[in-house]
Amino acid sequence: MPEVVAVNEIVHRSDSVVAQLDHLRVYPNGFTISLWILTSPHERVELRTQMLTASRLDPVSRWPRIGVRFADGRSAGREAAFHGGHLNVAKDDRGIPTEPVLTLFGGGGGSHGWHVSVWVFPLPPEGPLEVYVAFPATDVGESKVVLDGGLVRSAAERARVIWS
Repeated sequence: MPEVVAVNEIVHRSDSVVAQLDHLRVYPNGFTISLWILTSPHERVELRTQMLTASRLDPVSRWPRIGVRFADGRSAGREAAFHGGHLNVAKDDRGIPTEPVLTLFGGGGGSHGWHVSVWVFPLPPEGPLEVYVAFPATDVGESKVVLDGGLVRSAAERARVIWS
């Protein structure tokens, strides 16, 4: 069972959209990043649903782009699509990725707000953990939040393994 680390940092705020890095769910071998996105009820319905309906033929661009950079310089997810991102990375002889992986974990919502979660493997090293967020379906630029990699590692020690 994961250890939850509350973050509650706003990564973007405009007149029409607010995005908050809500929390991390930390497991012994990785973590999820949960992003909560709210749209202003004062905006047109078309704008409020733009990210989920824009580029309907391109499912990657309708979701926020989330990426991480570890203190040692390794990164994942920022430039590449996170759908199936774990399939095209180098792996060791046991099939375990040898570089960071970020992949879509889940999401959903409606016309006023939605959430997106991504899985990140492995745990970050001690030091700054940068989390980047961008919105390709809009003109919103990239923002970042800097977290403590040591805090994430400490939370992993408190996560409970249910099945092995």
